[in-house]
Amino acid sequence: MCWNLYYLKIVDNEKKLEFERHFEDGEQSLIDECNKILGDFNSFCDYYSMLNNSLQELKVYMLKVENFKYRFASPIENKNIIVEVNKKFISFASMFKTFLDYYEVQVKQIYGKDSSELKEFKGKCSNVFDKYFEYRFLYHLRHYCVHYKLPVTKVTQNVNEKRRVFYIQKERLKDWKGWKPIIKQDIQDLNYDIDVKQFILKIEKVLKELNKEISYFNTSEVLGAIKIMKKYVKSGETPYIVKEKRNQTGKLDFEIKSMIDDYFLAQNNILKLGIVSCAVFNKEYGFQFFDPFNLMFTKEQKEKYGLE
Repeated sequence: MCWNLYYLKIVDNEKKLEFERHFEDGEQSLIDECNKILGDFNSFCDYYSMLNNSLQELKVYMLKVENFKYRFASPIENKNIIVEVNKKFISFASMFKTFLDYYEVQVKQIYGKDSSELKEFKGKCSNVFDKYFEYRFLYHLRHYCVHYKLPVTKVTQNVNEKRRVFYIQKERLKDWKGWKPIIKQDIQDLNYDIDVKQFILKIEKVLKELNKEISYFNTSEVLGAIKIMKKYVKSGETPYIVKEKRNQTGKLDFEIKSMIDDYFLAQNNILKLGIVSCAVFNKEYGFQFFDPFNLMFTKEQKEKYGLE
């Protein structure tokens, strides 16, 4: 039997799954395609979320142990704290490499190895690489940690700011001969030890802006899929794709698939990027919009583009 559209409703204070209608020809395939597009987009967001979580774990721990109120009870505890800072820093650097590798693999799989999207992705990453030392350093730091030494090796007391300062020492970085040529000159030109906290604050902003550039939230496919799936949203009701079938005993069974999870996740992920409304034009699809709070358009435009 074919799949049908059902809605989970609250009737007499009870949840009931009620038949809405049969899908029209090609409708279910379109829904599946939309969910695939939104699922791919959400996967991009998942990897940035993991990267950001790793960064926040490091940041929160740094804020804790830099405070003078947090006492180092013994040399052993002092050593353990430095080891923990390094563990979280290396974990973040590894997650950063995983984040970039995953994005590149996904772009290749979705758009193709010779696609303009892949060239655009690499171009945006290259621009950030060229612009920020912090990005270049983080990109190569994992290689340094694996093949040479731990990065954070020095702690000092800043009495004026009432905090401990954790450093990556410039001389240790300069002593290693394994730097790639593209970062080697940066290392040799360093005239200061790297303050880990300040580095974290800077790279956090850089990565946030990069992710907004490469997350593909504003493609006509993503915005178009959101627009299509929005048509199935009803207040207080949840749509499901349901297949009715008889089992061997003749009893009616239901096979149920969720329908708009990726739709809600995609909307939330776009909002998490700091985007509250956007539009994109494509010759094949025309204008596509994201405007959950009705910020951009007149009443006439909403009616014209199906935004109501």
